[in-house]
Amino acid sequence: MALPVTLRKVDETPRYCLYDLGAEDTVAGRVKLYKASGDVEVVRLSGEGVPAGPPFYLAQGVPRLRTYCERDRYPDEDTWTA
Repeated sequence: MALPVTLRKVDETPRYCLYDLGAEDTVAGRVKLYKASGDVEVVRLSGEGVPAGPPFYLAQGVPRLRTYCERDRYPDEDTWTA
């Protein structure tokens, strides 16, 4: 069964972007993407109300975040089906 995955930018500085990660209208976690290195830091996890657990969303979201860094483009929102 395919599930929607959404990344929503909640903050941006010259050093990093902060994204909420989850389903279309629920948040499984918040991650910080460091622009210079592409490193991703998990800020918060929450499994409440999401169709799948946080590990699923992290496995889907982290590679997508790294592509943002490679392209030097940090969208406000990105949704896809995984």
